[in-house]
Amino acid sequence: MLGDSYLVWRKFLKGIELRLDEYRHLCRTIMDGKYSDMVLATIIARMYYKPLSIDEIYKLVLAFVETGDTLEFPGRYIVDKHSIGGVPGNKVSLIVVPIVAATGLKIPKTSTRSITTIGTAEKMEIFAPVDLTADEVMEVIKKANGCIVSTRKLNLAPVDDILLEVQGAIQLNPTSLMIASILAKKKAMGIKYLVLDIPQGRGTKVRTIREATILANKFLVVANQLGITLRCAITYGEQPVGHTVGVALEALEALETLEGGRPSTSLIEKSTGLAGILFELVGITEKGQRLAKNILESGKALRKFREIVEAQGGNPNIRKDDIPIGSYVAEIRANANGYVVQIDNQLIMEIARRAGAPQDIGAGVVIPFKGGRYVRENDVILKIYSNNEARLDKAKRFAEENMPIVIEGAIRKIVSTY
Repeated sequence: MLGDSYLVWRKFLKGIELRLDEYRHLCRTIMDGKYSDMVLATIIARMYYKPLSIDEIYKLVLAFVETGDTLEFPGRYIVDKHSIGGVPGNKVSLIVVPIVAATGLKIPKTSTRSITTIGTAEKMEIFAPVDLTADEVMEVIKKANGCIVSTRKLNLAPVDDILLEVQGAIQLNPTSLMIASILAKKKAMGIKYLVLDIPQGRGTKVRTIREATILANKFLVVANQLGITLRCAITYGEQPVGHTVGVALEALEALETLEGGRPSTSLIEKSTGLAGILFELVGITEKGQRLAKNILESGKALRKFREIVEAQGGNPNIRKDDIPIGSYVAEIRANANGYVVQIDNQLIMEIARRAGAPQDIGAGVVIPFKGGRYVRENDVILKIYSNNEARLDKAKRFAEENMPIVIEGAIRKIVSTY
């Protein structure tokens, strides 16, 4: 590593603010593979321990976008919904996209694949192919107004994907990089209006309302500089969204919701609430959530979802019985009467992973009783699914030893050795 690349890297590590041309140089050098993984790790660590200013994040977004391709859709209202993540079971996009597309708004939803989390693209892949090219995405939007696809073949801000891979290895999540990552991909995708879901609470990326508000304000300022009209929704994140966690299980719950079932009030309220914010943002109505609920309850969202599935090359007539959930099931039962007072998001995700998720698309958990519900001793409070019996046993033992669902008054754990 010699010359200007070395000097720019050293300047960045010292915490000196870079010019736009220097951020461009830094990103080109990363794209050219001239920095080792160790050097990339120092870049991420610097952003973690000395966060970038708003102006630096803006310049980083511009440099990110320039490393890849961009899309431009015809029309004024190109909208999207995105979540910063951190809460399991968030299958909201599978419901928001068809609700919004049913009004004629264009919503090209993209999701980055991951080997550790249960992402939107993985859930949509239960219904239709998601690794589409830019030309294919343009055609789907032309036919159906909406899509739910992965970024794998779209080449959107690819330097970000390189940094995210290293970030996962060193387990550091700089806020500056998260803001730049999300907004760069939205800018490259041609998004003009965006609603951002910021889950808040224990077990999420932001624990307090104050932290969530500070983060939202940073997103708002940078988005405004980029020409993206943004609204941030701080949402309740102290328990999973809906009653399922796992690729196929979440896809099934989303389909049941679109078909008119009410498997989860929280899923319906969050989905229609976020869709409603988009409606109000573009001026369709002043009562956005009411319109979103009407679209969902009337069956228009289901018809639009099947239209999107068909446009992406899937089977529009897929039924709930066609969704492949795990063939092995284990149950965890309540050991006392009482109310569910807490659900540990991180433990729920760990149980799902030990069962095989997300690589095993049928693996995951079902949580019949959410916070505030009364349960009786011996009620099933957790179902674990897997296609591998040994993995299922490990997940069940972990759940029994680290109870993720807290019932008021119940004994959580007995410690007899030290």
